Amino acid sequence: MADVIKVHADAFCGPRTSGPAVVTVGTFDGVHRGHQEILRTLDDLSGETMVRTVVTFDPHPQSVIRRDGRGVPLLTETREKIRLLCLYGVDRLLVLHFDRELAALSAEDFLQEILLKRLQAAALVIGYNHNFGRNREGSPEFLEQNRERFGYLLSVVGPHYVDGEPVSSTRIRRALETGDVARAHHFLGRPYALSGTVVAGNGRGRALQFPTANLKVCHPDKLVPPLGIYAVEAAVGEEVWPGMMSIGTRPTFGGGEVILEVHLIGFSGDIYGRTVEVRFLKKLRDEERYAGVEELVEQITRDQEASLEAYREYQAGRTGEPTTE
Repeated sequence: MADVIKVHADAFCGPRTSGPAVVTVGTFDGVHRGHQEILRTLDDLSGETMVRTVVTFDPHPQSVIRRDGRGVPLLTETREKIRLLCLYGVDRLLVLHFDRELAALSAEDFLQEILLKRLQAAALVIGYNHNFGRNREGSPEFLEQNRERFGYLLSVVGPHYVDGEPVSSTRIRRALETGDVARAHHFLGRPYALSGTVVAGNGRGRALQFPTANLKVCHPDKLVPPLGIYAVEAAVGEEVWPGMMSIGTRPTFGGGEVILEVHLIGFSGDIYGRTVEVRFLKKLRDEERYAGVEELVEQITRDQEASLEAYREYQAGRTGEPTTE
């Protein structure tokens, strides 16, 4: 059994570090508003003593199970997911390495060895559509059938609806893949974000008086929205700036490979090698080819004004989301 269960991370990030636990299991990609409902239930059941515990996986289970071998476009890579779960009040995070050996583990072995023995679960919280263990046999019904046998409390959390639609990671991916970052924000409860390391560019933005930081996305499976110009909020360390981001091929200058570049409005300085987290507020427009530099600069100036307006609107209406700076 020990060689099947490989631990990627087991860490405490809250005040409770010992004693019985209330545990939930899930992929939690996005830590969206449906997931947040599960976390609220976890907190409600914990009382003043139980350790609020999340079991999740790395890599995404579907990237291992699906037959085409392709990675799942991630809403949150593992480090980002851990940070968000801690911000939403989790005490302990157990991140299991997901591979075919773990996928073949029976639901009963998973329940006994991980949830009950390792984590001392006195209560379990499960999403209505989450299954674990071999052949997805660890359903809410399975947990109910075994509740009296093992003596744990059980809470099954139903779907969470936004504007009449159940929130899901799949719906958020579909919104982002069409550039609808506002819809994704609505389902996530916060702007969609990606992080990248600043790498050297060709200096074209600086020559246009709009210096940009070229980003290399930190995780290869992270979902990148489609080509276009976006109003964003950008965080560099503890500092946050309004910004505008281009995801495109620079068609005015002949095109080429897709480049991610962000202009931090009002910022000056050298951030090569630093990590920038970009939070998408609004898609401003599609990428376009302009007749010349002057026409392009005029459009970028309009984009900057629109980005500042979107940033001010976001700051004015920012409620209910965790502080992620």
